[in-house]
Amino acid sequence: MLRLFGAGAAVGLAGCLGGDRGQTDDDSAEGVRFESDWPTYAHDDANTAFLREGTAVSDPTVEYEPDFGMDSIEPVAVDGMAYTPGDQLRAIDPAAGEELWNAQGEGWTSPVVLDGIVYSLGTTVHGPNRLALYRARTGRLFRTIELPGRPQTPPAFSNDRETLFVGLDGERVCAVDIDAGEVNWTRSLFGAVRRPLAVNLNSVFVVTEGQRLYCLGTDGSAYWQAPTETVEAVAPVVGDERVYIAGWDRIAALERRTGDVVWEDDRGVHRRLAFDGEHLYAARGSLRALDSATGEERWKYDPRESVSAASIVGDTVYVGTGQGELVALNRTDDGGLFGDRERWSISLGRYVGHSLAATDRRVYCPVVRDDGLLSMTVVGDADADGSSAGTTATAGTNATAETAADAGGSGS
Repeated sequence: MLRLFGAGAAVGLAGCLGGDRGQTDDDSAEGVRFESDWPTYAHDDANTAFLREGTAVSDPTVEYEPDFGMDSIEPVAVDGMAYTPGDQLRAIDPAAGEELWNAQGEGWTSPVVLDGIVYSLGTTVHGPNRLALYRARTGRLFRTIELPGRPQTPPAFSNDRETLFVGLDGERVCAVDIDAGEVNWTRSLFGAVRRPLAVNLNSVFVVTEGQRLYCLGTDGSAYWQAPTETVEAVAPVVGDERVYIAGWDRIAALERRTGDVVWEDDRGVHRRLAFDGEHLYAARGSLRALDSATGEERWKYDPRESVSAASIVGDTVYVGTGQGELVALNRTDDGGLFGDRERWSISLGRYVGHSLAATDRRVYCPVVRDDGLLSMTVVGDADADGSSAGTTATAGTNATAETAADAGGSGS
């Protein structure tokens, strides 16, 4: 059920982040500076899972299928390399079909790659209360940043990339000056901080296991807080005017400056959200595209099996399915020229998801393979250089293709 609220419906403690404005159809996170690749969880620090200027895969082929296992956590990918989450962080080159280096990681969160540096929460010889910084190309550990507690979330960065923010044990969040490696501030909250933070336009949004959403200033100021009114909350998503929260039985859009409820929906999510400015994509069994300004359902994709969280590149939405397929969907409201929502699908194993990383002409998919191994399959574009490797899918509403037995290790 969808409920709309007037401008005066306050939630939590109203702040002073600016005056009220009318809701707009496009709420894109204007301050986000991650414009290419997939360098962090959900692509950017606003958690949009949207690569706006990327080129989607048009002719899918299995490019790389490594023989190692990894946790079913979203990987990251930068400059043609992928960095897999897990107790062992691995850097792989899909085109060459090889692992370049590995280091200690964490199985419950993705690393972050920024300006040629990999930020990892993995415990090193320096102890658990540090961020480890590796050279992205070589894997050389060259620096650690001491924190006032054990990190619980991947670091999120201010729009100017001078400060990082991270959730800590003991129900806390802190800000660190990156160049100096010094803690700027630490704030105690109600409830453990285990979900990725969202940062945009001088605001930091934190969901806690105390069922609270906090809006903090990047300087540590407390602007407002609101109840999430749901369990199993996922990471928040922040746009220019609104912040979006979701959990098992609720999705809500709040006014970013005050915490006022704009709209809410009681169908909830099982996976993280995705956001392209005009639509909020919610996965719970099926995938629903909700109008970001009103919460109205604009379209729905229901393959009769569970779908992963959405990842968006240009005009294409990628989802994995409980039947082991990677599917590319047209994200426009009309479904495309002929109304066919599904552009192509390719079979990768038993299960694909929970969420995917996507770059220009590549999709990095956590999978449960046919042999039961939890791993990752990289789907590339056979049209990228005029050649084909592995097995391709036929374009069309219900097209599928079997993964080639010898696809692992082949490059494009």
